[in-house]
Amino acid sequence: MKRRIHLNHNLVCMIVISLIANMSGSMILPLFAIYVEQFGISALNMSILFSLFYVGRFLGGGLAGRIYERIGAKRLGLSLLFAEIICMLLFPVAESFFILSILRLLQGLVAIGLTVFVRVTINQISTTENRGILNGYISSSEGAGTILGPIMSGIIVSYFTLAVPFYFVAIFSCISFVAVSRMTFSRLSSKPQQQQEPLHESKRKTMLTKQLLLYSTVHFLEMSAFAIFLTYFSVYATYKFHWSPVEISLAFTIIGVSTFVSAPFIGKLSDLLKDRLILSIIGLLLIMVEIALFLWFKEPWIVYLGMFIGGIGGASYLDSFYSQLGDVIPEENRSPFIGNVVSFSELGAIVSPIIAGVLIERFNINAPFYYNMLLVLMAIVIQYFIRLKSKSSRKRPLA
Repeated sequence: MKRRIHLNHNLVCMIVISLIANMSGSMILPLFAIYVEQFGISALNMSILFSLFYVGRFLGGGLAGRIYERIGAKRLGLSLLFAEIICMLLFPVAESFFILSILRLLQGLVAIGLTVFVRVTINQISTTENRGILNGYISSSEGAGTILGPIMSGIIVSYFTLAVPFYFVAIFSCISFVAVSRMTFSRLSSKPQQQQEPLHESKRKTMLTKQLLLYSTVHFLEMSAFAIFLTYFSVYATYKFHWSPVEISLAFTIIGVSTFVSAPFIGKLSDLLKDRLILSIIGLLLIMVEIALFLWFKEPWIVYLGMFIGGIGGASYLDSFYSQLGDVIPEENRSPFIGNVVSFSELGAIVSPIIAGVLIERFNINAPFYYNMLLVLMAIVIQYFIRLKSKSSRKRPLA
């Protein structure tokens, strides 16, 4: 009973931190126009500020994973939340482009660091029986944060000053800081054995390297596709559907709500089926359905249905992907492994929108989304290959 209460307390804390990390990253999107107006920042410089967040995410994932391993979960969590508080307090008083650039880079570092902290911690405190549903709660929280961030900042700025949304997130970060300071984190239960045969150790490292390459590539492809959608769907909907900003915002809200509602159920399903990869593949197929519906149809209700389906697909992919990492990666390697996977994926979020922009200029507005579908299809093929390999290795008799 005591262990159950302890698990619930830690889970609630991780959910709130995940919410904060996603709120702080997305809340600034509606505020960019205000920064342009108040501080006279050019459109080019705003684009740089937008990109620096993803540069920070690219640099921070692997770093957070290694720090997690060296100083432990609690110290890392407290350090990241302290940095988040400082970042939120400095944003309202920063007026120069240089200071804003540093803060935006720091914001990306902290956001991906908190993601690594939360996902690794969830995988450490869970088992194969409940790992899917616990990761589902985190995916649900991420979806809620992505929705609430822009809505919250837009509403608050309508009634108060530009500083208030940042102070709002800073208060939640302070609460989380106190909560983490009261948490107890178990040490790694299994350290690498010091006296292992060199051949066995070499095989283990080779296997981990192959796994890192495969899973990083899958996540790179999926995050690349997501970045293209996030960057260009508004443009597509404006020029192809002639939608208003309200109609476009509704589409993103439907995705977020769909992810938020479905993620825990999908996580529980992955625990029951004990086949994370098939659910991850199904999730990616649903994302392809979402893209196909808005490419081939113009009726708003069909497009919105596609967004709802895509939200379920995103939840299915994220729940199953992170749970799969928790299942197959040894406990002593999880933090650097997950950190490196998420860092590599952020490179896709930086590069792929640029490729999509070239495709628009070379072909048309549809081209990035066909490229998007190709990326998702490649991720499906790789995961299917991983699934076949894992099944054949389980069937192989022990020597």
